[in-house]
Amino acid sequence: MMTTGITLNLQRHHLTIAENMRTIISFDGEGRLIVAFRHGANYVRGLSGEVLRKRALAPGQKERQKLADAERCAVLAELLAEAARMIEQIETTAPPAARDWFERIRRWDVERLEAERERFRTVYKPISILPPDQYRALVLQATEGCSWNRCHFCTFYRDRPFRIHSPASFREHIQRVKEFVGAGLGLRMAIFLGDANALIIPQPRLRELLQVVHEEFTIGPDADFKGMYAFLDIFGAERKTLAEYRELAAAGVRRIYLGLESGDETVFRLLNKPGSPAEAIDAVRTIKAAGIAVGVILLVGAGGERFAAGHVQHSLAALAAMPLGPDDIVYLSPLIVSSDSPYLAQLQAYGSTPLTEPAITRQLAELKHGARTVTGPGAKVVIYHIEEFVY
Repeated sequence: MMTTGITLNLQRHHLTIAENMRTIISFDGEGRLIVAFRHGANYVRGLSGEVLRKRALAPGQKERQKLADAERCAVLAELLAEAARMIEQIETTAPPAARDWFERIRRWDVERLEAERERFRTVYKPISILPPDQYRALVLQATEGCSWNRCHFCTFYRDRPFRIHSPASFREHIQRVKEFVGAGLGLRMAIFLGDANALIIPQPRLRELLQVVHEEFTIGPDADFKGMYAFLDIFGAERKTLAEYRELAAAGVRRIYLGLESGDETVFRLLNKPGSPAEAIDAVRTIKAAGIAVGVILLVGAGGERFAAGHVQHSLAALAAMPLGPDDIVYLSPLIVSSDSPYLAQLQAYGSTPLTEPAITRQLAELKHGARTVTGPGAKVVIYHIEEFVY
């Protein structure tokens, strides 16, 4: 519907209200603000309460920033005020179903949205990262943290010990998640088993945890949740057999994401990855033979200047050795190193220096072209900006 330039898009699980397509604000089934566009900037508000702003600063230059407390509250106040103003203008002519949504939306103010941040922390440990195609998945933390947690470039899980849930504690976690997300569950099309490498769980315990998921949710092609997804980041530890992966496929696991990072043996060791590129290739072959798709992650810029050529050459060779095709994804993620990461010291110890921004751009283009050349028909090659993530 349209009134004085205001349009309303009412879907089963979300409502979007816009004015002349210059201000666009969307809400989930609970009435929580989830995404917005205003003054040339896109805003994403996660279940965690964090707000990410994305906007173009210049041709080829984009800002991706999580807003600090004061600015986040100010932006939320502006967006809620804009939504209230638009709703007031169209409310008398809106269909009854929309008016029910309006009442839900009005229940939320900045104070309540901010209180959700604290509530989120009672339900989840920090959700540090997901693959881009899973940003809207429902995360269930079958494990917490990372069982390796010693990669030199990664500090995502340094704040917590590794833990595998028992079936009882996992069910309690799931029930708290369901209560917290509420009617917002309708926007979640898949289940992601957290954290860093949940499939490292020994198969007998993993079997029990997957059974709990199936008892709490309906999963399948015709269900609200189409499947389950997870990271597997350790190739040299708990190796699953083909029969075990087939069991996971039968349980609804649709794609497994592996952080290869580099196909170059030296760069792999510099990063302090466990296992080896050869073991990663073997793992992908086994997973694919079981009927499960994969997402393979490469770090753009890994190894720095000294190892740049080898990183590209051997990473593409590793991809070529994997039977990648339809439903598989190659993610190219520009390396971002935090100030407390040991990566830079390791880089210096190996006699290398970080790539410059222009060199990273060139390597990204080289890897993107090469990956599209060596992978099978239907495989996707996608850029993965980790700074765009907010859950």
